Amino acid sequence: MYAIEFEADIKNGVVKIPPEYSELQNHHAHIVVMVKDSAISEISDSPLDFSRTEIATFKHQDGVEMQRKMRDEW
Repeated sequence: MYAIEFEADIKNGVVKIPPEYSELQNHHAHIVVMVKDSAISEISDSPLDFSRTEIATFKHQDGVEMQRKMRDEW
């Protein structure tokens, strides 16, 4: 396995591979996408927001203090 690096625009969910990497056509690849923070700021309303979730089991305990006590037992 080897790695290549290039910059490209994503248009309609498609990244065009530059011609100098034409040997990648019809091959399987592991893709890592890195974008500037400003490009993904529109996705701030994530459906996985647990900031308002309350857990009744630990409602009257300080989570950090509880962890410190558990660590002191070691």
